[in-house]
Amino acid sequence: MKLLKFGSKGSAVSELQQLLIKQGVKGKNNKALSVDGDFGESTEYAVIQFQKKIGIKVDGIVGNATLNALKGLDFSKHLKDADLVTGAKRLGVPEIVIRAIAEVETLGDGYLPDGRPKILFERHRMYFYLNQKCGKDFADQMMKQYPNIVNTQTGGYHGNAAEYTRLALAKQIDEDCALMSASWGRFQLMGENWKDLGYSSVQEFIEQHYQSESLQFEAFLRFCEFKSGTVAGKKWTLLEALRQENWDAVFSLYNGRNYKKLGYDTKFLRIMNRLDPSYQSNAA
Repeated sequence: MKLLKFGSKGSAVSELQQLLIKQGVKGKNNKALSVDGDFGESTEYAVIQFQKKIGIKVDGIVGNATLNALKGLDFSKHLKDADLVTGAKRLGVPEIVIRAIAEVETLGDGYLPDGRPKILFERHRMYFYLNQKCGKDFADQMMKQYPNIVNTQTGGYHGNAAEYTRLALAKQIDEDCALMSASWGRFQLMGENWKDLGYSSVQEFIEQHYQSESLQFEAFLRFCEFKSGTVAGKKWTLLEALRQENWDAVFSLYNGRNYKKLGYDTKFLRIMNRLDPSYQSNAA
């Protein structure tokens, strides 16, 4: 589903407002919500109150977890607000930072409508691992036969459930290489990280991603604790960068050097300012 948030308009917002009213949730200043199809301050306030009430991630944004809960459906697999609180304490960073990072680095939620984790298959990593495991001749042969599955170049994405079709084809060539070549779940961590993050196999890493977003968040926390690299000539750990609020180092380590072109920094600061309107002046 498309995320509903402040500024959204249309019939989906009207349906949301009706569900909130049915749950007995009030808007800002304890006023009754209007069913007007406009996701304004009052609707956002009502969403936040509902999220707090049931214990899921509190952000005022309506994804599958909030919508399922409003409809009385199972939402147990989704990220809990308590996960973010304990995660921030574990990493030793402000809660607002974890909330913003958790929002900017995710795809809204960790699952497709059919319950499978969201994935993105990276054909250039498939080439890398086939080359490493079976040799360049074999990798080149597979690239010639299946250029959308094995390639030296990035791309070829189909998105959502169609990525599983690409993954299935890759698994027919080599299962481990295929599973390591996809990013998984809410935080889109690559399967290739399984060993560094302390999992016994890439299969265990993926099984955890199937179970719950809380376990996907656990993988994210382990990644923050493990990841390191050189940014602007200085060695950084991701954890150190988070604690010092050096966002250039954070996004370079998490998303790569081209993170600005992808808009991660702009999105992050926008979220930080929504969570704490005084943040920019504090950071200046």
